[in-house]
Amino acid sequence: MKIIIAGVNILVLFSLCFLFWKHDQSSIKRVFWPALLLKCMAGLALGIIYTVYYSSGDTFHYYADGVRLADFARTDIHAYLSFLFNGDEGHPMMSDLIFKQPRALFLSKVCSFFCLLTWDNYWVISIYFSVFSFATAWVLVRKIADTFPQARAAGIVGVLFFPSVVLWSSGIIKESLAMAGLFYLAYIVVCLWSRERLSLLQLLGTAISLWFLWNLKYYYLAVFLPVTITTVLLQFLSKRMALTQTAPKLALWLIIFMLPVFIVSLLHPNFDLRQVMQVIVVNYNEYQAISASEDAIQYESLEPTLLSMILNSPWALVSGLYRPFLWEVNNVMQVMAALENLLLLALSLNALRRAKSFFYSPYRLIAFQVLVYVALLCVFLALSTPNFGTLSRYRVGFLPFFVTLLIAGNPMVNSMLHSKILRGVVR
Repeated sequence: MKIIIAGVNILVLFSLCFLFWKHDQSSIKRVFWPALLLKCMAGLALGIIYTVYYSSGDTFHYYADGVRLADFARTDIHAYLSFLFNGDEGHPMMSDLIFKQPRALFLSKVCSFFCLLTWDNYWVISIYFSVFSFATAWVLVRKIADTFPQARAAGIVGVLFFPSVVLWSSGIIKESLAMAGLFYLAYIVVCLWSRERLSLLQLLGTAISLWFLWNLKYYYLAVFLPVTITTVLLQFLSKRMALTQTAPKLALWLIIFMLPVFIVSLLHPNFDLRQVMQVIVVNYNEYQAISASEDAIQYESLEPTLLSMILNSPWALVSGLYRPFLWEVNNVMQVMAALENLLLLALSLNALRRAKSFFYSPYRLIAFQVLVYVALLCVFLALSTPNFGTLSRYRVGFLPFFVTLLIAGNPMVNSMLHSKILRGVVR
């Protein structure tokens, strides 16, 4: 019976993906099936990695809680629905669950719905999550290809094929659905940057994405919203004020940036600057306590003060983007991460050689937005989550955008991507 249910779910998913592909008229349509297959394989690989390499992990705990909630639903559907929307720490069901922290519990609740749909099949649920993440990533890359033709290949590689981006935004983990929301919001930002009117369906998608991201990775949103709102406002104002020079635009960007930062700081207690610094230090000390010294970033007397944060930020940025280095690895997973980091470093050095062209690019404003978002989120994550293993997963929140920016306009990479071998795929 379970095999039949799994087969029906796979058939339904394939049919939906086929219809999506059939009606797609974008210039990157040929990439659809290879990228989708890679995404689904990554979701399955995530489960295998946690089974073989880690022996356990959050992914199976989310699933276990999802199964318990699904069993609860099969017993009393009304009580189950009440728990989904109103369940708190005082609910009797909480004692049976592994995760009680709100963000983790949110994913367990989502997982329980798919447990009911698949009859508790971990691997089919993993494919569902991977397909959702792929769908919004595809929408974003398709929009990048249409709006910024020079960045078409970069978007394909950075969002759809970069190894750690694909792996850590797939399967039953918070990042999978959080990145689905983030990719869709990035798509909406590009639409607004292009001065397009949003449809009711797009507004609904935006609301759902904000809801998922807020409940799963609210700190991604805390950085993303101020940066993107500022850029969209500046894009509007620069047209009205006839601003063309780069320096005045950057100055106005920084001035406008203060307003959404202030608004976002009111949305959550942890967003207050003093509270943020305190949370960073507490998290840093907790990770240091459970991590071997060679497996974590070390800072010089990190304290909850603005001066301490500023002094440690450069090393946090370097470490978050490029560490572990090859000489710091201790296991197979770190070797893979270090090789990827070496590639990122090479791409970054090449990008620095082309830095002058940034000031003449018609897309310098949105490129600046990406740089600010990457830098802020990277520093925050590297300071508060110094463990290399955990950081390699969490940094998926900025990595696809960073890789896309590094590859866009890189003549060497673009020549490779448009070689005879790959020309039929990326064109």
